[in-house]
Amino acid sequence: MQIADALSGQHHALAEHFANLSRERGELPVFAIEHGLDDLALEALRRSVSRQLEEDPQLAGAAWSWRYLPLVVVATEVGYRYRGTGTDFWPVLALELGIDAGHTFRTGLSRLFELGHRSARLARPGDSPWERHFPHISWPIGNSLVPLEIQPQLTDALRRAVRAGISADDTDRLLEYMRGLAAGHSSRRFEHWLLQRDVALEVMRRLLAPESPGWLSETILQRIDRDIRKDRGAYRAITEARKTVARRSARLAQIAPSRYVLVVEDETPRHLIIRGPTLPAQSRDEVIAALRIHGDRIRASGGVQAVPLASFLAGGEITLGKVFPFPSSPLRRDDALDVDEGTAKVTLERLQPLQPEFFLVEAGGMTAFAVFPNEKLQPDSVIIQCICADDEENLETRVLNTSDSADCEVLRRRGFVIAERGPTLRLIGLPGPGSSDRFLACFPVLATQRSGACTELLLDGSAAPGELLRIRGIDWKALRPDVGLHVIEPADGGDLDRLEFEVVEPPDLEPASVKVLPGNANISDLEAGRLEIRIGAPLALEDVPIRIRIVSPNEPELASEGAIERLPATITGRSPLLHRIQTGLAGRHASDSGLRLHVEVEGLLEKVISLPPARRELRYDWDTGKWTRTDNDEKELPSILATSAEPLLGAGADAWEGARLVLPDAADHEALAAGLIFPGKASARIGLGERGSVKLPALLREPSSMNDGVGLIELARANAAWQLAEANDLLANWQRWAIVEELEGALIEQLCGANWRKLETGIDISILTPHGALLRCADALGLVSGKDLPRIETAADREFLQDRLITRFRETVPDVPEALLQWNDDLAGDLDLAVIDAYEDLRHQLETSGIDAFDEVDMSRPAATWRKALERSREMPLLPMFRPLILPDARWSSLVSPWYSELGEDDLVDLLDSCHVDAFRRPGLRWLGRAELRTMLQLWLSPKLMVETEGWRDLLAKALSDVQTSRAVRYVALRRKLALGDLPYGGAN
Repeated sequence: MQIADALSGQHHALAEHFANLSRERGELPVFAIEHGLDDLALEALRRSVSRQLEEDPQLAGAAWSWRYLPLVVVATEVGYRYRGTGTDFWPVLALELGIDAGHTFRTGLSRLFELGHRSARLARPGDSPWERHFPHISWPIGNSLVPLEIQPQLTDALRRAVRAGISADDTDRLLEYMRGLAAGHSSRRFEHWLLQRDVALEVMRRLLAPESPGWLSETILQRIDRDIRKDRGAYRAITEARKTVARRSARLAQIAPSRYVLVVEDETPRHLIIRGPTLPAQSRDEVIAALRIHGDRIRASGGVQAVPLASFLAGGEITLGKVFPFPSSPLRRDDALDVDEGTAKVTLERLQPLQPEFFLVEAGGMTAFAVFPNEKLQPDSVIIQCICADDEENLETRVLNTSDSADCEVLRRRGFVIAERGPTLRLIGLPGPGSSDRFLACFPVLATQRSGACTELLLDGSAAPGELLRIRGIDWKALRPDVGLHVIEPADGGDLDRLEFEVVEPPDLEPASVKVLPGNANISDLEAGRLEIRIGAPLALEDVPIRIRIVSPNEPELASEGAIERLPATITGRSPLLHRIQTGLAGRHASDSGLRLHVEVEGLLEKVISLPPARRELRYDWDTGKWTRTDNDEKELPSILATSAEPLLGAGADAWEGARLVLPDAADHEALAAGLIFPGKASARIGLGERGSVKLPALLREPSSMNDGVGLIELARANAAWQLAEANDLLANWQRWAIVEELEGALIEQLCGANWRKLETGIDISILTPHGALLRCADALGLVSGKDLPRIETAADREFLQDRLITRFRETVPDVPEALLQWNDDLAGDLDLAVIDAYEDLRHQLETSGIDAFDEVDMSRPAATWRKALERSREMPLLPMFRPLILPDARWSSLVSPWYSELGEDDLVDLLDSCHVDAFRRPGLRWLGRAELRTMLQLWLSPKLMVETEGWRDLLAKALSDVQTSRAVRYVALRRKLALGDLPYGGAN
């Protein structure tokens, strides 16, 4: 009886404790490990439970139902110490309590935990595979919050996440990154633990910032911290993470805001710009990581363009449309995502420019930047004051000069400090952006006195080192100070002679450049569409005219002109700009002598690239049908044939109607890149008749072909051969891509499944443009058709209407993300009018052609539906239709966000590797490593590099065993092609 009374008292004390926690937390869980007992109290609890178990070792008595919490707490303590394999839970618990923990006991203990969940709101297990497989021990281990088993993994993952620039305040990104890291562990306990979103985020945040408040008990967090300190590796990891977070938070808190700048003419404002702060390289990287902007670009409401975030944080500028009124919080994320929590929100708020009244005219008199009270103004400075304005047309300003006593008094009353006289020192150097006292570190700073004689100078209180230079009769001291703020003064000067200046790192801007890929590109690459032209620019220039010319000996010049929407940019071999060149090259003999490619970017640069003829190690004799090596005419090789009807290598017959592929019977790296395509014997014409049908055997999910079925390797060889072969005229080239389309479709089905292929077949290349995507989404929601709008019958009229709808949408909503940020119901009305105007354009077109047209139209759609269409169109280029097919969710989250137009092959492999989840989850070597991922990616993006890789067949064959990774690779390849417009002549110029 005495034992039962003691156990009941302990139970009621624990019940009251857990009830208090439950009331404070609401819907959040309570954990049995939060009992709040010290070691002595726990030992007393264990003794009471052991004595009671001597009377009822199988938990069969009803008495356990009203004094179960002590046993639950003891079991949870054992669960907290659980370390997985080799430290089985039940033997440890049996030894501690002196019982036989058989099946009946285990079932009874789970029943008591279930009772604790219903009565005291104790945490219950989740639905992960591990918890379903171990339903009994999942109760005590789940209630231990952070068992010792996962503490080293948790602290190591936190360190790696912080190193990657992720803040604990950025909850979604932190959890996604941690889940990606956990997916690489051989043990899945940590991965399953992260599925508890609220719990995981609270524990991680409190571990990184131990002094911060939260909903978990302070005592259990202190205990976890003590246990982490006992593990040297875990303690080192969490210590590094905490120090990094503290340093980063301190630096982010010191971010200077951007400033408004007026472009002036005769001291009259003409337009407004925003100038970013000039931050050191490390601070720039931390701000970029904190903001988490898709594509690392920033824009402003009313701004004409988005600029690279790194450029803006190095003093770059965003031009706004009008001078006044100054917009409040104008800076916007270029991805238009609403990130309203954590450091992303705080950092963007710190970067916003303050509302100014005064502007200091800079040297040269063309710009004036905002200044604020408590800032120091030098004599002979010109200040523009904005006095009153209702709008831009009624802007009233006045000009103040610090050399005028009345003007100085006005400025002093507003809080400015006016220097009594200018400093006796002069400084010159390579100017940094945004200020006359800021210089770039890549060039020395020269100092002299205005008298022209350079006396001894003190730099930061010590004699200034450096050599003396005499320039045009003036002595200058050449200084090379470190990056940061400095003070320089004459050794015999006073306070007024002291001059402050700052040395900053040069901004990381991309120089203007033209680069052709592949690096050893030849004429064959241009003709086959493999050649890419990448144009780099220091600024995000828009609508840049470009002219591409081809000059070849004894042939007329070919030229193609267009405009690039925005620089930097990549012009792919499938773009209309290069397609016009390829069309003009058909039938020429440039392959024999080579040519020069001229790329002229108006106002930026011009570059000439030599394209030599394709060097072919194997030469084909059409008369004999044999191949010989260029360095050995004696040994002949037979031919392998394929036709458009039977495109697999070796399946072609002598008689054919469509295109014919001929290649040598040699090693793959030689044969697949040496093929020739000849047009069919039939008098086909492009644009007339149907495409010839392509015959493929049944598809096998096997590497090799067998039993009248085609395997992966044979299909991949045929696909590579048709893509890499040289087509000797335009018709053969057109037939080639029709065949490649069928072969790639079959490869997609083999690797990614029939459902994936079906989805991909439905992709419309109109989603490459935001307004094309808007039209597609609007059409799906019934916004551009319906009973109140006429039915358009003919294909030509539908095509005309689509073009007019896209044009009208572009006029109404120039920028879709900006429209979402500033949404109102009036914009929905404007979109209704845009649809009406497009139908009116079609009506006038029909009447002009003498065709009876429909009556004038009128329509109206709900504003909420238009907003939904805009939101969907913003997400459309991310290909959200594939999300259910890419697992796990952490992999999708990692793949969906990058700016694919700026990633090279190595970057894409890094991306896939960072979120890879191996199909063969066990310790040891991975089934799919980086080599396999690269080969899988090259299959879709660069088959020429793939077939040159030793052992590519074996590397690619492994993809058949991991459909999830195959889908991830295909998604990355699709996003890359969409970003560059690399689809069959559907991309932008």
